[in-house]
Amino acid sequence: MNLSRTPRLKMLAADLALLLVAAIWGGGFIASKEALSSLSAFGVMSSRFLLSAAVMFLIFHKKILRGTGREIRYGVIIGAIQFIAFIFQLNGLALTTVERHSFLVTSYAVFVPFLSVALAHNPLRRRDVGCALLAVTGLALLCLKPGNLTPTLGDVLSLMAAICFSIQIVYVGNFVKGADMFSMTFFQLLTPGLLALPFSGLPDALVCAGENALTGIAYLVLLNTVFAFSAQNIAQQHTSDAHASLIISMEAVFGFLLAVWFYNHGVSLQECLGSVLMVAAIVLSNTKK
Repeated sequence: MNLSRTPRLKMLAADLALLLVAAIWGGGFIASKEALSSLSAFGVMSSRFLLSAAVMFLIFHKKILRGTGREIRYGVIIGAIQFIAFIFQLNGLALTTVERHSFLVTSYAVFVPFLSVALAHNPLRRRDVGCALLAVTGLALLCLKPGNLTPTLGDVLSLMAAICFSIQIVYVGNFVKGADMFSMTFFQLLTPGLLALPFSGLPDALVCAGENALTGIAYLVLLNTVFAFSAQNIAQQHTSDAHASLIISMEAVFGFLLAVWFYNHGVSLQECLGSVLMVAAIVLSNTKK
């Protein structure tokens, strides 16, 4: 085998892995919606993250037990931000459609450059401003209807989730470089699970949950969290952050298409145009000159 081709093959494998992650996360919007059919937002959050942390500990306990204070501290901080983000996300998802929610939440890719300026003092490109305006236009077409120019509460909560996820991404990108990914990720998952537990009604709520909700939780734990988080961390060792972010942001497209198919929802021309503008903004915001 030609050794010079090895890096290219690794990058191709990383791209395919990240595309799979995006597809899994796109399906996660449906799994979350199904889980919410029997469980509260706190119930979904607590069961998802505590079970995911338990699975991770079973597989990677040796690495986790060797975790440093720095990895524990940053894992807890990121997990706390994630807890707030998922409160907004799950409550927003309960009040809007999966199609709209998938695009609204994934708008974090547009917010990240602006929060990166405020939190990490990174430079702001003119393209970032243009992408933000394009995204706002897409969001308006997606969320506002003729004769009703008021976004729904679900739309607002979904956008708040996107802002929280943006803060989380900036912290991960600028303050936790060099940490052991398995140890830090374990505490990142454990923290929101524990924070949500007192409000979750578990374990009784999980025992009484319907079949659709349990199937949704299983998907969220095994695929959406444990597998996807691990695959993302491994794949990003062989590609750039910008390139990885571009591929992962396609979860919005997968979420939209899967939701239209799964729920057999009709989509208006205005919503299609808004979705296209959102994808364009996400792609352009992550493309180098």
